[in-house]
Amino acid sequence: MNISSTGSIRPRPAIVPYAAAKAGLNALTEGLAQALGPHVRVNTLMAGPFYTDAHQDWDPESLAEGLRPHALQRAGKASEITGAALFLISDASSYTSSATLRVDGGIP
Repeated sequence: MNISSTGSIRPRPAIVPYAAAKAGLNALTEGLAQALGPHVRVNTLMAGPFYTDAHQDWDPESLAEGLRPHALQRAGKASEITGAALFLISDASSYTSSATLRVDGGIP
C-alpha cells in the first residue's frame, strides 16, 4: 500500500514538487500492480487534509477557507483513515489491485 495525497490530483502552487512526486506514486501504483500481479496487490491510499502533527503549521483561517468547498467542510482525524488502510492491507481487498482509494472529506 502506497500513501498518496489529493495534492497529486488538485495541485496548488505552494506544493507543486510534492504534488508531482505523489502523482508519480499514483502512476507507479498502477504500473507495479500490472508488473507484480497476480501474486502481489499494489494499491494507494490517497489522503486529503488530516489533522496531524504537521497541521499545527497550517494557518487556521486559510484552512477553514480551503475546506469550505469540501463536502464535509473539515479536515479528517487520524482515526478516520484507519479503516481504509486496514481494508487495503487485509484480505478484505483480495480482489483489489491498481486502485487508488480517496479518503478526503469530499474534495470537489
